[in-house]
Amino acid sequence: MNNSINLALVGQPNCGKSTIFNMLTNIKQHIANYPGVTVDKKEGSYIYENSKYNIIDLPGTYSFSSYSEEEKITRSYILNKETNIIINTIDASNLRRNLYLTMQLFDMQKPMIIAFNMLDIAKQNGQEINFKALEKSINAKVVQTVASKKQGLKELKDSIIEVNNDLISHVSTALFYKNLQPYIDKLKTQLTADSFELSKHFISVKLFENDEEIKSFVKKNDYNYEEIFEIVEKYKKEFQEIYKISVEQYIVKIRYEKADELVKTCTTVNKTKEKTISEKIDTIILNKFLALPILGLIIFTLYKFSIVYGYDLTNITWPILAWLKYSIVSLFPSENISSIPYLTQFAIWMMNSIIALLNYIPIFVILFFLIAILEDVGYMPRMAFILDRVFSKFGLHGESTLPLVLSGIFAGGCAVPGVMATKGMNDKRAKIATILTIPLMNCLAKIPFFILIIVTFFKVHMALMMFMISTITLFIALIISKLLSMSILKAYPNTPFIMELPSYHIPTLRGLLVKVFDRVWLYLKKIVTIVAAVAIVLFVLIQFPGISQKEKAQYTMESKTMQDTFYKQAKKSTYFNYVDEKKELKELINFYTQYKYQRMNTKDVNVAKAIDEKFKNRNQLFFLFTKPHKNQEAKIINRALKKLLKTRKKLLRELKNNKIENSFLGSIGKFFVPITQYAGFDWKINVAFLSSFAARESSVSTLGALYESNQNNALGENNVYSPLSAVAIIIFMALTPPCIATMIMIKIQTNSLKWMLFALFYPITLGLICAIFIFQVGTIFSLSEIEAMGYFYIFVILITLALGLIPTKKETYV
Repeated sequence: MNNSINLALVGQPNCGKSTIFNMLTNIKQHIANYPGVTVDKKEGSYIYENSKYNIIDLPGTYSFSSYSEEEKITRSYILNKETNIIINTIDASNLRRNLYLTMQLFDMQKPMIIAFNMLDIAKQNGQEINFKALEKSINAKVVQTVASKKQGLKELKDSIIEVNNDLISHVSTALFYKNLQPYIDKLKTQLTADSFELSKHFISVKLFENDEEIKSFVKKNDYNYEEIFEIVEKYKKEFQEIYKISVEQYIVKIRYEKADELVKTCTTVNKTKEKTISEKIDTIILNKFLALPILGLIIFTLYKFSIVYGYDLTNITWPILAWLKYSIVSLFPSENISSIPYLTQFAIWMMNSIIALLNYIPIFVILFFLIAILEDVGYMPRMAFILDRVFSKFGLHGESTLPLVLSGIFAGGCAVPGVMATKGMNDKRAKIATILTIPLMNCLAKIPFFILIIVTFFKVHMALMMFMISTITLFIALIISKLLSMSILKAYPNTPFIMELPSYHIPTLRGLLVKVFDRVWLYLKKIVTIVAAVAIVLFVLIQFPGISQKEKAQYTMESKTMQDTFYKQAKKSTYFNYVDEKKELKELINFYTQYKYQRMNTKDVNVAKAIDEKFKNRNQLFFLFTKPHKNQEAKIINRALKKLLKTRKKLLRELKNNKIENSFLGSIGKFFVPITQYAGFDWKINVAFLSSFAARESSVSTLGALYESNQNNALGENNVYSPLSAVAIIIFMALTPPCIATMIMIKIQTNSLKWMLFALFYPITLGLICAIFIFQVGTIFSLSEIEAMGYFYIFVILITLALGLIPTKKETYV
């Protein structure tokens, strides 16, 4: 096999570049991140005519102005890596806009193939392209493709071979800067020979454009850089005096003029009074009266299918995950009569931590699939266009829409995919602001906690409370974003927001599935593995240092009493000699609990019969004690066993509670009481909040365990909290910092430990201040719970409106 050839796929967003990548590589591809940044890197390969071709799908970019990570990465890769051939993908239905990037690629003077994609849409719009004339005009290989239908695949592969056989002749010289060209040629002679990997022509053009990265490159590689910079400034001044236009403006002008020339001379449009299909759709989608209702309907549908129906699917996946948990835990030492071995406890803890995340996979699959449809169809830029006007007043912009929607603008989202969705945001200030406010949204895992509090304390005002909870977080997020943008994020560059409205496309099923697989795989790889590591730390914090010797002695005595009671009752049965030893009793307990566990999630009669048969074959006598039917002697053992198991469950729960109270995590909960008491919290609610950092759902189960009561009434039955303190608890949970999975994703997306820690501590401070404010003011003025929540809600809205009136500097390009 011949040496491999390196190909770089370059193009603007929504040009079908990734579809061409999938078409070429089939399934021989993988996805990762560029070192040090959060932008996706997709690499693949294929073999054709006894040669191997390595291909990288570079991030979509509109230009090489180095505003965003995508632009910097794409340019750097083409210039500094061993790229043999550039494949420039163009959306043929938006030719002029796409050709501007092509003009910049010409400056790099690399062998290039131009793939004119989406020709079917161009034809629908009445556009015809003279490809022979175009290829001659630009002196570059041109290929016609409709990647969604795999049209042009062979032609593209053959063209790659043709260009590779004669690289030099396929370097286009079509872009000529006319009046500026003499200055470019003179500047090229000033650059040190043989010291640059880059084209001297490209360096010269970029120096005239005052490109900071190229200036740094020259400074590092050319000992004569000071003189070169002086010459550049001299030439620029001279040029402007002669031609009455700055060099930078002139370069942009020439590029657009060349793009216009190609469009004018090589394309024709069959004029018709009828609008294009995309234009017809946009008259409805972007209608000033219908745009927001349609957007709301789309968001509602997104939630309905992914969150509601996806959550229904977890009823199917949960028994599978429960079986997985049982299968793995069963490999560890079995439970003792009055204790569970540490190794088994660790296995249970780890499996609970992991399957809590795996259980959301059905939701994410549906969610990512629907998002991929919206992306491929072309609705995402329109969503950004619609909401940009509102968000821009608070330091966000239209690209913040999807992340906030996924996180739960109203209720039922998840912060992890929300943070993941910020990956494509170009405006760094808005991106960081979005990431830092995403945890304030109402993720699905917070809902059980809200329901627990509302059902317990607000039965009369349940609907009103849920409405205020689900909307107040959005107002607070806007406030935080505005304040961050006016303070610590002020120094970040405010990248121009380019709102592109591409033509609508019909997505391919394969393309959608590839996107879903990539995103789910990243979720599994980056979150589950890291969360598993963090779960080990939490296990230690909860388990150690353990209970005191006095408590151990007390527990041992109660355990002995429990067993003695069992033996006393079981002696009345003729079967007593089969359970009169400690080893036999332990085996019976494990047999009984395993049987009940397997039957618990079984609704199918045939499956239930199969489980019965399996356990009967395993130990017929133990099965008789478990299901005695009319056997009176076996019923005696059964009743004694049930009583023992009930007492055992209570003892194990007491042991667990004591461990938590004496644990490092419990000590931390008690440590915060001097502060949290002003919000009406005790150490137990502190522990519940601390445990929720691993997973929000654990806050409910923790409260249930701590108060030894039914989870749905854990607080109410124990009369621990007043309705006013319940409001404070709700507000603190609504503003609570991100869970571990979200924190890890924040670290990944920002590539900064600093921002991850900030995202952890500022919501704690904010939530505590708000909770103390509500509890103390409500107590002083003897407010009812609904009055306290209502006044706080109005107060937050007024602050939001006031901040919205403060102008925010925002550059918008359409």
